[in-house]
Amino acid sequence: MKNSYSASRKKLRGWKRRIKQIEAWGEHIKQPDLKYLNSGGNYTYDRCILYPFYTLEKRQPPLWFYKLIISRFIAACFEWDKTFKDMDIAYGLQLWVYDPSFMWSEIICYRVEKPGDKARYDWEPGSQKAFPYAKFAKDDADLKKFEWLLTDEELVTFENELEDENYTAEDLIKDGYIKKIHNEYGAYYSKRTGDMWVGRLKK
Repeated sequence: MKNSYSASRKKLRGWKRRIKQIEAWGEHIKQPDLKYLNSGGNYTYDRCILYPFYTLEKRQPPLWFYKLIISRFIAACFEWDKTFKDMDIAYGLQLWVYDPSFMWSEIICYRVEKPGDKARYDWEPGSQKAFPYAKFAKDDADLKKFEWLLTDEELVTFENELEDENYTAEDLIKDGYIKKIHNEYGAYYSKRTGDMWVGRLKK
């Protein structure tokens, strides 16, 4: 029969619905939420929190779908840049691209002390690995408008949290964690789980 049921057809209709959700979400995040910033906060951010991927146990979408998410983040970055320029404040705008934990990716903007400053972190190692443009976009022109810095995506447990856990520092070390020192928060244990790319628009 021409209209007979098939699992592949049902799956296709499902992805069409997800793509429409991504399109709607992409339009929504083009305007940053300024409530926290306007009330004295120092940052604002947005993630792709669409069901069924962004749940307590994150489900990672296929790469082709992640490319759609990244393209919407990029479009939002350009709009956020215009918005913060019009506000006449010093700001540091970034796009965080996670691989393979795709659903942690986000766009984030910090207040900084003066124009031209960059919000930086203790965990920026400054790796020279090249950004995988072809992996994340069919047309990489917009991705090349960013400067990309590779950092580590990590699982982290701080030493002062261990007393509330049912495992020890020795257990973490055996599981591949490495002890490190944070300038502000002291000793912690981290385990690398993937790449995190910090993208800043080129000026």
